[in-house]
Amino acid sequence: MRGISPLRYRWSAPTKIFFYFLTLATLLAPIPYVFFMPGEPDDVSGKLIKISNAPTYPVNGKLYITSILVTNPDAPVFGAETIYNWMRGPNVVLPRNSVYPKNVSPSQVESESEGEMRSSQSTATAAALKYLGYQVDEIYFVSSIRSYSKAIQKLKKLDQIVSIDGKVIKNIEEIRSSYANKKVGDSISMTIEREDEAGKPEQFTYTIELVASQEPSAMQTPGEKPAIGILVGTAGKFPVDINFNIDDVGGPSAGMIFAIGIVEKMTAEDLLKGRKIAGTGTISPDGKVGGIGGIEEKLIGASRKGVSLFLAPRENCPDITRVPKGMKVIPVTTLSEAISVLRTPENSKFPTC
Repeated sequence: MRGISPLRYRWSAPTKIFFYFLTLATLLAPIPYVFFMPGEPDDVSGKLIKISNAPTYPVNGKLYITSILVTNPDAPVFGAETIYNWMRGPNVVLPRNSVYPKNVSPSQVESESEGEMRSSQSTATAAALKYLGYQVDEIYFVSSIRSYSKAIQKLKKLDQIVSIDGKVIKNIEEIRSSYANKKVGDSISMTIEREDEAGKPEQFTYTIELVASQEPSAMQTPGEKPAIGILVGTAGKFPVDINFNIDDVGGPSAGMIFAIGIVEKMTAEDLLKGRKIAGTGTISPDGKVGGIGGIEEKLIGASRKGVSLFLAPRENCPDITRVPKGMKVIPVTTLSEAISVLRTPENSKFPTC
């Protein structure tokens, strides 16, 4: 008895053409995703940080800020690109809404990213000068107001934040902690200072209802997170003139390395010791180091420069699953701790991520 051949289904030519164009359309259709990939590290030990009216000293080594390249919020991303980037080495593909806030235009996203970079330079300057013993006066101001904020008819950009619920704001963390125990729908009393048309400062007090935060970081956790619906910038009156010569980089994650770069240039002590060192992390004016996104992509970017030591925010350690060969990642929580790590002999042992 002859074997029975399996039944074969033969598609008609029109059906094949239909599925061909359907597949093609799927691959070429724009989809709501963004790509993350390692950026090119920038050396702050050269001319990137310029210091005037204070003594500076030669730098022996390289100190890199690290970055990630992210698809612009208004740039179309296609299905074929997504598959390619999923298959490709260090690239990460994420839903657009998990990266960029809702109801915020691409131009506003770009403007806020640039504002965060400027703010990080200001806070890094404050942290470094305080570490070096200088007196620094800080101010906190409204840098942006979200479209969903209840403060939109009350506050204005560049309003200086004086107090919340009667408590004078002396530290940027005190702004968020002032309503940490409140709920969405509760109100706060905010006193601000703004200049009138003649440039004279005036104070105003407003009652502002808290709203549910629509920032990506808040949307990733269960429950509504109360927020004023503003972004806060930091500025200071500094006794030393420090400028940063950097373009096309946004966000706050270079803060810690900026601060280390200032300390390195303003002290005779050799902290780098001829090494290639990199790092990442936000910094507050009082020197606290905060977590960032894209830590593993930044490690890859640093490894391409031959970096042997990477300083990372301690809270990012759980995000690190793979460390490039030949690199040591040391977690820190403050600027003082980071500089202590650099001071010790290279063969010293530290807890690593």
